Amino acid sequence: MDTSSHSPIALTTFWPYQVTVLADQISRYTLSVAKEMAGINLSQWRVLAAVAEKPGRSAAEVTAITPMDKTIVSRAVSSLIENGLIDKTADAQDKRRSRLDTTIKGQDVYDKIAGRLNETMIKDFKNKSSHEAFVKIVESYSDAMKQLSPQRD
Repeated sequence: MDTSSHSPIALTTFWPYQVTVLADQISRYTLSVAKEMAGINLSQWRVLAAVAEKPGRSAAEVTAITPMDKTIVSRAVSSLIENGLIDKTADAQDKRRSRLDTTIKGQDVYDKIAGRLNETMIKDFKNKSSHEAFVKIVESYSDAMKQLSPQRD
């Protein structure tokens, strides 16, 4: 195989690789916090966070905003309901759609985990403008990748 026409990738400077490593580190840390504080896994945390952020979301809406397929979301929703962290009720306007809401217990769990994550992960940004600049850069790269990536089901 002729490799002279191929440019090697230096992983230390290849941003897609570095973002993947960072995402893995964030996921591992988030899982450790969620497990320690509430005994829930990462999928359950992602669903709980999505529902707490916007009460009344459907499972389909949670799937659309999280990096999980609908089967994983469905399992997480079922276990969160079983553990008394979220409620599922028929939507008043559209009976075919179910809305998800945190319970009092679920909101408390969310607040504790979110508080810890904010305290430990956001504190490294020394000032608000650097945090906002970082978020804008991440959003920009994410928007560019959406143009290249196939759509999820």
